[in-house]
Amino acid sequence: MENIGLNNDVLVGERKFHVQTNFSDTKNMIVSNVFYEGQVIESKEVPAGNDTSDIEFKNRMHEVHQELVTELEVLYYISEKVKTVRHAPSANKLGLLFLQKSLYKEAIDQFNLALEIQPDSPEVYCNLGKTHLIAGDYKDAIAVLENGAAHAPQFADIQNYLGVAYLHTQNLQKAISHMEDALKLNPNYIGVHYHLGMAFLAQSLNQDGLDASAGDLQVKAEEQLNIAAERMVNRNIPNFTKVIEMVRRKSYQEAVKEFFECKPKEVLTQFLNVENEFYLKFMYGGKGKNDSYISDYVGKLQELIDEYPNYADLRNSLGIVNLIQCRNLFLKSLNEFRAALKINPKFKKAEKNLKLAENDGKGFLILLRAILK
Repeated sequence: MENIGLNNDVLVGERKFHVQTNFSDTKNMIVSNVFYEGQVIESKEVPAGNDTSDIEFKNRMHEVHQELVTELEVLYYISEKVKTVRHAPSANKLGLLFLQKSLYKEAIDQFNLALEIQPDSPEVYCNLGKTHLIAGDYKDAIAVLENGAAHAPQFADIQNYLGVAYLHTQNLQKAISHMEDALKLNPNYIGVHYHLGMAFLAQSLNQDGLDASAGDLQVKAEEQLNIAAERMVNRNIPNFTKVIEMVRRKSYQEAVKEFFECKPKEVLTQFLNVENEFYLKFMYGGKGKNDSYISDYVGKLQELIDEYPNYADLRNSLGIVNLIQCRNLFLKSLNEFRAALKINPKFKKAEKNLKLAENDGKGFLILLRAILK
């Protein structure tokens, strides 16, 4: 196939993005990327197919390219709409999407909007603090997360991210304290062990090498890091394997140095935002009755559940989308009953079915609205 390329700048949300689409011969894929200041913030790969003509191929290239441009424009359109409707859960989800794309200003604006509307939300404090943490603004992260901890001391994520923030400011005692609190609140919190282990290890190097407390801290560090090595094998964390190997060789100083070379941005940007994107497009982007879009989303959720079988959020999201599919089928059924009556106004069975569905179906629609609220 002819290797054509498409490029254009997109001005949206007071930013200039560059969208580039090419054909990858080695993958036989159409690859489309969105760049901001030289960094890829969005990427999409679509199979090119083997039996397409040059004209069909060029048309498909243009379609994929335009789809990514449109998705970018829709994201900022939804952002303006959420500011107008002032819906805290939507602002929070939108903030997470902006965070995934490293658009920190937009993410912070959305989280602040969510807190204006719902000032006691621990999840939003957590996400806002995490954004500052990923952006490298540790002082702001600590201020936000301490405020969140005051509102919700039992929220394990806030304690964990506070620990990470203090760890990267070398306040090791506070880091250990907050991460231990996170594990007390949630003993199954897998993500805590790596950072807690490194906090113990860094603290041990601040002790006299002959002091018994240094040895005790190193034992604790190895316990936590062994748990991390066992349970976090599927997480794509830079330097993780290298750090674990250094610890096993007792090269503690090298391990700590290697760990701190990897910033929170590289460790914490593991996102599963498929649910947030679907929710926002469903609520504000006109995708509520698009069967193919919903079916694609179900497929993505199933793939993620296969990869992360113990993520309760994914199961919850699948349950919600199943209800949405039921709602769409229900609305189609109403239309069919009405069509039957239009053809034959005296069709008593269709009239009865329509009346029953309209009356009894109200409860189901109220339930779905309450879940999505």
